[in-house]
Amino acid sequence: MKKVVLFLLVGILVLAALPIVGNSVMQKNIETRVSELESYGLKATQTKSKSTYLTSSQHFEFVLKNADEFVNYLKKYSDQQIPPYVNAMLEGVVIGADLEYSNLPFSKAIELDIYPLSVSPEMENAIKEDSLELYSYIEKFLHSKGVLYHINYNIVSEDFDGYLKNINEKYTPKDGGVLTLTLKDATFKGNGELIAPNRMSSIIKELSLNVKKDSEIVTFKLVNLLSSTSTESKNTYLTSADLENFTIAVDAKGENTNIDMKNIHINVSSNAQGEFAELNSKSSIDSLTIESQQLNMAMKKFNFDIATNGVDKKVYEELEELISETKASGNMMLDEKIQKTVIELLSKGLVINIADFSVQNITLDTTDNLQGFKIKSVLTLKEDKDFGKKLQMSPMMLISNVEIQTDIRVSREIYAKLTKNRPIPPVVKEYMKEDGNDIIFNISYLDGKAKVNGKPLR
Repeated sequence: MKKVVLFLLVGILVLAALPIVGNSVMQKNIETRVSELESYGLKATQTKSKSTYLTSSQHFEFVLKNADEFVNYLKKYSDQQIPPYVNAMLEGVVIGADLEYSNLPFSKAIELDIYPLSVSPEMENAIKEDSLELYSYIEKFLHSKGVLYHINYNIVSEDFDGYLKNINEKYTPKDGGVLTLTLKDATFKGNGELIAPNRMSSIIKELSLNVKKDSEIVTFKLVNLLSSTSTESKNTYLTSADLENFTIAVDAKGENTNIDMKNIHINVSSNAQGEFAELNSKSSIDSLTIESQQLNMAMKKFNFDIATNGVDKKVYEELEELISETKASGNMMLDEKIQKTVIELLSKGLVINIADFSVQNITLDTTDNLQGFKIKSVLTLKEDKDFGKKLQMSPMMLISNVEIQTDIRVSREIYAKLTKNRPIPPVVKEYMKEDGNDIIFNISYLDGKAKVNGKPLR
């Protein structure tokens, strides 16, 4: 009986100690992450902790002490070049973070709020010089956690989801005018490191900015932006974005401009899993309308689909590594290496295929219907180990390495608009081909011979 009681007591003590053990494990994990952030230029200037038996919370305030180190860190995960002036804008920024987690060791989920508390001193001085009133408003807005990311993160599975706090701000300066900023229902989810997730998708229901000043009104608005990214490696990824509606409107004395785009789709991918690398880009817009004093145009069904195939995988990966290294280090001496690698890549040959570049319909001034056009083209660059030498001696020596097959189909209305007030040479008419309401040009350059609609070019 004593052994049973002893066993139960030990079991109770172990269970009672679990939250303490769990808190200790989580605390070490947090300390590791904070130390990692500090190695990239952030400095924890203020920390506060609060713990109960089952839960713990911590508050951090970070100052970006070294923007150069932090930006170089971001460059490792960015396909875009970060402008140099961003460093100055970030230097000295204060960021707050509130962390909450369960002390139970089998619970690996944390809740995290991240929010900026101040702008950089350089930006602060610039805003103050322009308007102390505006600076006071921004300062109050940031201290109230006006911009806040809430993240639920599992430190074991690395799954996460969260949202960006809704924003509905109206700023009315004393000298008149109104600035309104709205952000509605911005959510996201994904998996992987937060700074560079393996996959991530996000939705923004609405983002709008409206500025009124005297008799001028400027409006920027996007509705239902959906984006997703899936990354297998630096050279194998898929990124897509869909936007239901995008508008820009300027209402001013003597100058009114409205731009409206509906159902925009963009898809960019890179695949280096096979023998060769493949790059693909597709974009489409259901409708685009531009209304202004200079131009009134409506366009329907724009498509652009281009792919680059047969890219040497090894050289392509070397090029990506060099570009990433240049972004991270800012070493312009690598430009020469990049140039040589590009030449080597081209010497291996590749194929550029424009599967579809088209517009279904273009209308000018609401009545001038120009119909549309469609272009398809395939450019083949043959492999040539002497590509670099020929390029250096004379680029014209490379013309024999190129094969082109292009089909152009334009409406009679577009052709007439393009050639208006420009006499058409008889030789052009000789090569023209008509098909219903379309003018067709089939252009080819094969084996050093150029043809248009099957006729040798003289």
